[in-house]
Amino acid sequence: MRRRRVRLLAASVLALAVAAHASAAPAVGVSRFESHLSGRSVPDIALRLADGRSMRLSELAAGKPLLVTFFYRRCTGVCVPLLEWVRESARGVGGLGTDYRVLALSFDDADTVADVRAQAAALGLLETAGWSFAIAERDAVARIAGALDFWYQPDPVTRQYDHPALVVALDGGRVVDALLVSPGGSQRLRGMVSALRGTFIPTYPLPQQTPLRCLSFDPVTGAMRMDWGMLLLVFPALAAAAAVSLLFVPAARRRRQFC
Repeated sequence: MRRRRVRLLAASVLALAVAAHASAAPAVGVSRFESHLSGRSVPDIALRLADGRSMRLSELAAGKPLLVTFFYRRCTGVCVPLLEWVRESARGVGGLGTDYRVLALSFDDADTVADVRAQAAALGLLETAGWSFAIAERDAVARIAGALDFWYQPDPVTRQYDHPALVVALDGGRVVDALLVSPGGSQRLRGMVSALRGTFIPTYPLPQQTPLRCLSFDPVTGAMRMDWGMLLLVFPALAAAAAVSLLFVPAARRRRQFC
């Protein structure tokens, strides 16, 4: 009987451990590239906005945090999904235009004001307060791209650009956060936007060091919730208590019966 209980306990322990490992969502932490950008200053480049106005980056920010992403009008790859992703994240978090602004900057010097205006209209963002689409001179784009390690390489075969999908949060002309688009990165982007609104984010995963966490922060609700790391933290104690119960309680009952 005791051997059977031990086998049952061991099987339960193994099943629980496997379930925890298999079900744990991949943690999307801050990559080393992203953390490397934090604190960098960016050049105050001149912009030409989709509405025809010209102003510098600092004037567009107007003292508020600024979320910056890059695209080009002819892009058939990640550009439009990225812009839609930023649009939906900003809508979900709120505060756009009052707490922070968003700039979509074309890095293709073939793009015109009409091109970026057409892109904004296609996304339904032309009249959205807080959103700006812009172009800049080639050297200005090169300077801000260099400051952010954002690269773009033309492909002569496809006539497209190879480039990463980067979103950068600026405050006071310096990088406060950065995000390379990756599967599961939606929560990170919402957290970034929440931080721009001034929301306190109690936890941040360290770069590539937190595959499991005890607690995670939901930027949509602002609530903390237990993660799989908490289960692994308390599991040894629960397993020990269960083992003691299974091994010694029946023996104690038998001794009481004989007495």
